[in-house]
Amino acid sequence: MQGMHVSGGPHPAKPHPPRRAIVTCCRAGLATVLLLSFVVALAAGAVAQEGTSPAPPEGLDVFEREADRGLRVTLTWNHRPRCAGYRVYRAAEAEGPYEPVGSISADTMEAFPFFLDDGVEAGATYYYRVSSLDAATIEGPPGSTVEAKVEEARRGAGPGKSIVVSLADQRAYFLENDVIVNILRCSTGAGGTPTGSYRILAHRGWVSGCAYWMDWRPNYGMHAWPSYLGAYEENLGVTPRSHGCVRLHPLEAYWPYNWAPDGTPFTVIAGSYGRMPIKGASCSTGAGAPSKTWYFPEGYVDAEFEEYLLLFNPGTEAVVARAVYYPEGHESVREDYHLPPGIRRTVPVNGVPGLPQSIGHSIHIEADGPLVAQQSEYFNMAGRRGGHSVTGADSLSRSWYFAEGYTGAYFSTYLLLFNPGERAAKVHATYYVAGAPSFFHDFTMPPASRGTTLVNALPDMLGKEVAVRVDSSEPLAAERTVYFDWTGNPNYVNGGDASMGIAAPSKTWYLAEGCTGHFFDEYLLVLNPGAEAAAVAMEFCTPAGPLVHRFVMAPFSRGTVAVDSLPGLESAEAGVIVTSDREIVVERSMYTTRDSRRGGHVSSGVPEPGRDWYFAEGYTGGTFDEYLLVMNPGDEPASVNFLFHTEGGQSVGAAFPVGPKTRFTLHVDDIPGLEWTGSAAEIHSDRPVAVEQTHYFCIPR
Repeated sequence: MQGMHVSGGPHPAKPHPPRRAIVTCCRAGLATVLLLSFVVALAAGAVAQEGTSPAPPEGLDVFEREADRGLRVTLTWNHRPRCAGYRVYRAAEAEGPYEPVGSISADTMEAFPFFLDDGVEAGATYYYRVSSLDAATIEGPPGSTVEAKVEEARRGAGPGKSIVVSLADQRAYFLENDVIVNILRCSTGAGGTPTGSYRILAHRGWVSGCAYWMDWRPNYGMHAWPSYLGAYEENLGVTPRSHGCVRLHPLEAYWPYNWAPDGTPFTVIAGSYGRMPIKGASCSTGAGAPSKTWYFPEGYVDAEFEEYLLLFNPGTEAVVARAVYYPEGHESVREDYHLPPGIRRTVPVNGVPGLPQSIGHSIHIEADGPLVAQQSEYFNMAGRRGGHSVTGADSLSRSWYFAEGYTGAYFSTYLLLFNPGERAAKVHATYYVAGAPSFFHDFTMPPASRGTTLVNALPDMLGKEVAVRVDSSEPLAAERTVYFDWTGNPNYVNGGDASMGIAAPSKTWYLAEGCTGHFFDEYLLVLNPGAEAAAVAMEFCTPAGPLVHRFVMAPFSRGTVAVDSLPGLESAEAGVIVTSDREIVVERSMYTTRDSRRGGHVSSGVPEPGRDWYFAEGYTGGTFDEYLLVMNPGDEPASVNFLFHTEGGQSVGAAFPVGPKTRFTLHVDDIPGLEWTGSAAEIHSDRPVAVEQTHYFCIPR
């Protein structure tokens, strides 16, 4: 296939300046005085000669977390491979002078990508720079500057602080009002550390060669790794090596010493606490019109999966929606939801009475008036932490198609089918394997049932790139989920996403989202389910003008286009119009290595643009960034109107022109009235456009 790159998995990302960086935040803070000895030690760090110094990290950004409001400035950046640590500098003026305010090890930054500066004053503006340290603590030059403005208001009372040390995790968790704000690697006793509930008894500074010593029990402390045991620092977070104390990295031990006052609750547990943040990205195609009927084949709730059903009534009359949940192997569960006109409602599915936990379920919604339904899920799937959002299917079909699917490395692909009817469905699934013969799977679905197929577990399907076609004797709804762990990526990208099936192939497809470079990797997945070769053209709508990539797809084949590898698209934001002389199926996968929200998402194209689009989901609070991507595939400018309906009952409007053959990106967080809120959106244009919605997030737990 000329011009087609067929890959066995994701490609390593290339670092570039961030596309969607937040460079200003408003925070209040509590002044924290760092120990003089720590500041002196930082300033005395070795500085490399020009040409030999480690390069600074890229993507320095101010990161907004709800738990930090009024307390501190939190920074994040992209981890630089082969660095041992980072040093952070702060100034009151952009031109300096810059003074060291703290440091963090690279291993900690890779797992929990946040640096916390608690030493800020209310009403002040600060400027930050970060340098890298190599294994010999040689320091490189600082990188670019980021600004943080601290708001005037302070919290009326300080947060309730506590520390939890997990012997199983070899991690220390730092909580404020029961929300984790920091996680540090530690090493506990090789012969055991006493479990139980304690308190910080005293701050004693330097004890027995250990800096930042805090007593939490007589003869037991939390402190920096002993200076005479530097060679063992690599065991932090991996192997217990202490005599019973809790050892921390020398670059990081100052932070809890300054953060935790005497009396802070200190708990040691034997088991796993496992409360790493949920982070990643999700992307969803909008609904072209409200509907009285919606289907969601996927659904799952337990302690590590949080599911939300978003319902939006864009009409002028109240609507009552009945949701029927179909858990696998259990009786259905019903709930009714009342939606006043112009209102978005969020249903926490984990709280639905009678719905079994740890059991997959499907959802069927019937309403007495048109509405829009979307589903969001946030999860920790065996260490693969992420989230996804999907618009429901408004009708059933006897055929469904998926262009994306991968079962190699640490990727797991699931096919979810929902038969809401009264008759059993005979299902024939065709798996188009890249570079190999197709595989066929036949089975029967009982009436009113949901079924799950782990594609990895099918015969000879492990380690394959696959597309899927589902044919059924009865109308079904179909969805696909992919959970991934891209271990070859230097920023340890993992997560997952879900996509609704495509009911029919088409000769034309539109995808509004798309970005390469800037910590993004983009892939277009193409399925040719027909018996004849297909001539395919991909027209990318870039700011510099259209770029076209052509190739031929063999019959009954699946292929991958690595967009980053195409000339002129190495670093570009672009929607794409895909045309073919035969009917094909097109999806897009994107992986983001932005260090605080690294993850990925998959989204299907739409066969035709529209003048109206609806989204029930939308959130801009805390660490969420919401974007609406609008592509105008026509030859004339389009006038696009956005109307947002907040959960508080407010309506906020905005309008923007979108030029011909261009893609427009709207950062919803920047619209006055939509800061820190949930909302639904309707988009209306005087010309047909394609619209997608993307969220980037990092949720403390």
